Amino acid sequence: MPEKNNKNLNDDAAIVAPVNFNACDGGEIEIKTNNGLTMKKTSGKGKRGDTTINIIVNYCKGCELCVAFCPEHILEMDKEIVKVIDISKCTKCNMCEYLCPDFSISVE
Repeated sequence: MPEKNNKNLNDDAAIVAPVNFNACDGGEIEIKTNNGLTMKKTSGKGKRGDTTINIIVNYCKGCELCVAFCPEHILEMDKEIVKVIDISKCTKCNMCEYLCPDFSISVE
């Protein structure tokens, strides 16, 4: 049987541990790359279908712009880093991504 090519992870990245995984709502995984970055990837069903929100932890400085301007209130601060609290409400408006001064959040 041919091997499957996983396009989500590069050869230089590894999944460290599942965090807050719920099979119905999706889940969050933490990925550490060889170049020293840590990314939290949250996937699930949003209001407009499958949604993935990536947060590069090393880039987030805790300015709270994404939290303040999210029209669906799906983000909150966890100490100094933003986290996704309810991906099922996400409309993929990308407001968080547009307002982030450090390019630490992206929505797919």
